[in-house]
Amino acid sequence: MSTVVKSLLVFGLLFSAFAMATPTTANAAEPAWKFNRAFNAWTQSLDAIETELAKPEHAAEEDEGFRETLTQIRADAVTARDAAADFATNSQDLLAALGQRPTEGEPEEARDVQEKRRQYEAEVADFRGRAAQAQLIIRRVDSLSVRLSGIEQGQAVATLLTRTPSPLGWTTLKASPDATLAYLSRLSVAPLKWWRVTAEEDQSALKRLTPIGVLIIILGIALFGRRLLVDWLGRDERNPEPSYTRRLVGASIEALANGLLPALFAGLLWMTFNYAFTLNEGPFLNLVNGFVTALLVTIAALSLPRAALSPSLPNWRVAPIKPKYARHLTRRIGALGILFSSDIFVSFTTNPADASFLALYSALTATLEAILIIDLLRPALWRADPDWRAGHPEDEQAQVASQKTDPRRKFAWQGLRIAIALIALTGAMAAWVGYTALSIYLIGSLIGSALTVGALFLARALFAEWIGILMRRKETADWLALSEDGSSTVAFWLISFMQVAVYIAGAALIGAVWGMPLNDIWTITYNLLTGISIGGVTISFADILEALFVFIATIIIFRLIKKLLRETVLPQTRLDAGAQYSIATVFGYVGIITAVLLTATTLGVEFQSLLIIAGALSVGIGFGLQNIANNFISGLILLFERPIKVGDLIEIGDTLGHITHINVRRTEVETFQRAEVMIPNSELVATSVINWTHSDRKARIEVNVGVAYGSDTELVRETLIAAAKNVDKIVSWPSPDVLFLDFGDSSLNFQLRCFTSDVSSRITTSSSLRFEIDRLFREAGIEIPFPQRVVHMASDENKAT
Repeated sequence: MSTVVKSLLVFGLLFSAFAMATPTTANAAEPAWKFNRAFNAWTQSLDAIETELAKPEHAAEEDEGFRETLTQIRADAVTARDAAADFATNSQDLLAALGQRPTEGEPEEARDVQEKRRQYEAEVADFRGRAAQAQLIIRRVDSLSVRLSGIEQGQAVATLLTRTPSPLGWTTLKASPDATLAYLSRLSVAPLKWWRVTAEEDQSALKRLTPIGVLIIILGIALFGRRLLVDWLGRDERNPEPSYTRRLVGASIEALANGLLPALFAGLLWMTFNYAFTLNEGPFLNLVNGFVTALLVTIAALSLPRAALSPSLPNWRVAPIKPKYARHLTRRIGALGILFSSDIFVSFTTNPADASFLALYSALTATLEAILIIDLLRPALWRADPDWRAGHPEDEQAQVASQKTDPRRKFAWQGLRIAIALIALTGAMAAWVGYTALSIYLIGSLIGSALTVGALFLARALFAEWIGILMRRKETADWLALSEDGSSTVAFWLISFMQVAVYIAGAALIGAVWGMPLNDIWTITYNLLTGISIGGVTISFADILEALFVFIATIIIFRLIKKLLRETVLPQTRLDAGAQYSIATVFGYVGIITAVLLTATTLGVEFQSLLIIAGALSVGIGFGLQNIANNFISGLILLFERPIKVGDLIEIGDTLGHITHINVRRTEVETFQRAEVMIPNSELVATSVINWTHSDRKARIEVNVGVAYGSDTELVRETLIAAAKNVDKIVSWPSPDVLFLDFGDSSLNFQLRCFTSDVSSRITTSSSLRFEIDRLFREAGIEIPFPQRVVHMASDENKAT
């Protein structure tokens, strides 16, 4: 990635983080009369809704309008409450700036100060009263929403339990042929009637055919694009052993080409007939809506199983299903989807006059659907294929672990299968005894839930794989300044958050499939995001998510700038590596502090509150966090005073090694045995530390050597100096020197002193120097003697004694 792109990204994230962290308040407060008028209007609307809901003859058609009104009132009340709370806080801060009111006996305040104090006190009371009134409206709205949901659920249950004529009754059987013919006849004449109506409205044939022609052209372009997409990135039968990533890409392209593109075409078809033509409520509009919806379901039922199971190319499967069962599942799920699509189309196009036809049709299709569902519940169909491979070691380990039989998991799956089979059988039997609505509800909810789970499974696998691919790339790790373990950790959390989002979306969609109104789901989500009041505290998940984004974005920004400083800016200065590391590290600490402050600001925590928290933390530090605080302060001292720095060779106690990191609490030292030693920063400040490279990297080497008595001492001196000059990394200044130390018991003792240019190689340089001394001594004939001892033997007289 180029430097320009990185800079633009950094500034974009920086602008977003600071924009989200900056509190937004209105320029001026809303007048009290205007708020009171809005409050009275809210109250009147809620009173009217409450009165209407209390009527026994309450019309269900009005519920949708009531819910929209409640949603709008709640949104307005939340806005008013938040604005009032912000203005109350501002006025309270201004009041606090005036200081305490003078006590008895103290001089009175100036007149202007007294007026300001009264003004701010009145504003605080007014805005707090507004916030309380708005909160009261919010509570009433929530209460009425729950009550409205209960009424709707009661009406839905009553509809499901309404019994219609049984399809086995003689009346129904006798009337069903005529009802079926009437239904088919109405479907066939609906397009012709619509076409005649458009002709009577003076729409020319060209005007009516133009949208259809455009739709055909779009269809041709979509088919051509689909072919290119499949040929380029689709499954390739010439590749017998594709990787899991390649299989997942192939499955995605299969779902896109055979699912999403046809679905888009179906959506364009719906838009063409609904917007390009004048469609009024009637049979043709119901036919178009039913056909498009059924087409979408059919596309999903046919494309998703083929994308995941790949029955024609078993080696391209992304699900661990055996090949023969994959073909069986694909056919059964496709047949079930087609039946379900037929149910949807019939539900759109029938009317109360088709009761006989609908009763018999629902009983037959419900029976077929129940048989297919029970067939799909066979455990053998879903047993994992031991020959299937995921592609990554961690995935294969998870596969092996999943194949191990867990009694609790096995029991849970058996219970789920039994529950699904009972629901399917209940739906089929309900249709035959006359509960047509209940049958459609049970069977349709099961099939809709299965399609939702299948789509989310494929989406979850796709997103998880692409996150893994992205985080395993070396470019991504280098750009974010992450180690290999750090990249794995980031990938784990990203995949975890993605899975949580998928599970939440799945729960919401399945809830909608089983009849939970989307309005209720949205209301619950909206309430969670805008704030939940617990006691006197309001918890807003939207603010928490926003603060989390600000924190992560700020950390990423400072990481990128820190990397830019360390790799581009600081190397161009004359600072040594240790100073560069200290500047970059301190900048990282500044980034963490800035991220915390911006996050606190986003959550609405004021600076005074932060000071209180800091005071509380200081008390905690005084009691239980002394060591941590001591090490942190010591780390800052080490970074600023720099008695030691990264790359130095230090010796403390029995530890000798190079400093690799100076962290907040400890310093990491790597010894010559490649061991990592963690030393608390306080020890490096409080105890004596030998720094071999504080000012430079030179170090003195001392080699003691003894020669035999009678050796030429001047020759010994010249030979030792020549040996020092012959060894690499021995500097010429300070120059080598030889000292005549002593007359030993067996030898004349000399010491060679010289300096190496790199203290890190002192041991290897000393070894090379000794090899060179031994070689030159042999050439010069200088002898290194053995230790000599004189032993006196006792005389014969002493022995006799």
